[in-house]
Amino acid sequence: MSSKRTAGWLVLTVVAAILVGCAAPAPAPITVEKIVQQTVVVEKQATVIVEKEVPATVVVEKEVPATVVVEKEVPVDKKTVILSYNRFFNMSFGDGPSPLEAIRQAVAAKYPEIDVQINLAPDNMSQWHDAMAIWITAKDNTIDLFGMDTPWVSEFGAAEWAVPLNEHFPDIADKFEQAGLDLFSYDGKLLAIPFWTATSGLYYRTDLLEEAGYEPPKTWDELTEIVEAIQKENPDLTGYLWAGAKEESLTMVWSEFLYAFGGKYWEDDGACAFNSPEGVKAVEYMKSTIDSGLSPKETTAWNNDEARTRFVEGKAIFLRGPHDYITWLNDPAKSSVVDKWAFMPNPAGEGGIQAGSSGGFGLAIQPYTDDLEAALKVMDVVTSEEVQKAFAIAWGPVQYYKDLYEIPEVKNAYPEAYRLGPVLETSLARPQHPNYAQVSTIIQDEVHAALTGVKPVQQALDDACSQIDALK
Repeated sequence: MSSKRTAGWLVLTVVAAILVGCAAPAPAPITVEKIVQQTVVVEKQATVIVEKEVPATVVVEKEVPATVVVEKEVPVDKKTVILSYNRFFNMSFGDGPSPLEAIRQAVAAKYPEIDVQINLAPDNMSQWHDAMAIWITAKDNTIDLFGMDTPWVSEFGAAEWAVPLNEHFPDIADKFEQAGLDLFSYDGKLLAIPFWTATSGLYYRTDLLEEAGYEPPKTWDELTEIVEAIQKENPDLTGYLWAGAKEESLTMVWSEFLYAFGGKYWEDDGACAFNSPEGVKAVEYMKSTIDSGLSPKETTAWNNDEARTRFVEGKAIFLRGPHDYITWLNDPAKSSVVDKWAFMPNPAGEGGIQAGSSGGFGLAIQPYTDDLEAALKVMDVVTSEEVQKAFAIAWGPVQYYKDLYEIPEVKNAYPEAYRLGPVLETSLARPQHPNYAQVSTIIQDEVHAALTGVKPVQQALDDACSQIDALK
């Protein structure tokens, strides 16, 4: 250190000492000012740290666009399956979705890659049939699935106009009553899945039978005995009502009597078997119900609606009729037999079975569909309890899905549907033939001629078989 700098420090020291010694005692402001400066440092540190943490939230915001990837996957490989049916397929008459909407919802849930659309068919069954025949013979793949009417089964089966379903649904009999599957089978091949059908049986007055002390009849002899007993006390009551006019309902009634007395439609070689001894006995019994007074003389002029009138009015004991009467016979506004009736299988005759003629629709796969796999997936959904239940609620019975009428929703929609079980088990298909319309017309003409006495029974049935065999 230089001598000048040392001398300077000595002078400052002496002066400071003199000043201290001369001054009065006071607070040291310099010390306070230094403390304040230190707090500034703290404020700066706190502010800086907090402000720097805020931008970290930006990372979370950047994750949002990832959801766009899910939305873009939906339309990938979407397949459209076209179903042909008339306008009723998109209508519901009950408290539930239409059959089309029910199928769409079920397919979307199980097979989201498939969209089901409808191609509207005509309401007229002949036009609908002809449209399908044209499409299929042209090998047009516009339609994937289509509604099949029961009289078409033989024609479409023989022509291979529907994909056999047996191998694709090997356990189908575990879900559906065999009688329903038989309606849509040809030569052992299941051609369609039933979803709505009609069947027939015997309505009877429970109050009258109970009062007379009788159980419901299982044979025609028992029915006759019951009528005779009840009419002794109630002579104004009609015994047995049925439709005998020359129309399709007569073909159905005749088929029930044919099998009730042990007859059959065809011989093993395909020839007409209507005129067998059993077939003759069946028509003779039909005629005897009118001749004996068991049934009214007007029977041969009545259709189903006319035949049921006396029963609905409370003026008859028994009525042969279609199943759908069960949905309104307990409606006081329409019926005089509320809670006084029941529904059961038709009686059997000697050597025969209890049988109820059936009809209706099933869903089939067009053989020239361009996506059999997708069509089968839709058909898989149609066989489900969910969709069969939807058909029942939307259109009412009959469906052949087992135990369907024990499901609470179906019970609530149709409280009387439980009565159908035993009748469904006796369902009988009408005679299958590639020219069914002509066959049915021949049956109506010849059986009606026998019932009205225009021809002897044997001759009428011989004539029927000659005409039918000539159709081949």
